Amino acid sequence: MSSRKSEISENILFTERFVEVCGSSQPNDIARLLNISYQAAKNYLQGRLPDSKVLKTISEKTNYSINWLLTGHGDKFIKNSINQDTLILSDQMRTFVREICLEVIGEMLNTQDNAAQQKVFVLTSEKIKEEKVSDQSAVLSENEGK
Repeated sequence: MSSRKSEISENILFTERFVEVCGSSQPNDIARLLNISYQAAKNYLQGRLPDSKVLKTISEKTNYSINWLLTGHGDKFIKNSINQDTLILSDQMRTFVREICLEVIGEMLNTQDNAAQQKVFVLTSEKIKEEKVSDQSAVLSENEGK
């Protein structure tokens, strides 16, 4: 393989690792995460290697190893800086919280008078921000017609 093809291949692999480390392939997201310019983020996504200051920032903000980011070799994460309990991904955390909430709601419904008809409404965060409930009976009667 020619040195030019090898360099291109290494740049593609760097870009893949860079996207993984930053959690996004969008220059705007990366620029915000690393506090760098949009153009710098775009350059890194095209395979240009960051300077030492940016590499240090990446390592501090993400706990990924600079060596692994640049070469793909060695440990992916910085040793002794990550508590294994903190590696729960945000989606896993949301799922866990949702399950706990459902359990609590279920327990509450089972302890209340079963003669009264109970309903559980799931609202997205956007709806929660938009609506205020002042009279629970009005909300229940409004939704019974749906």
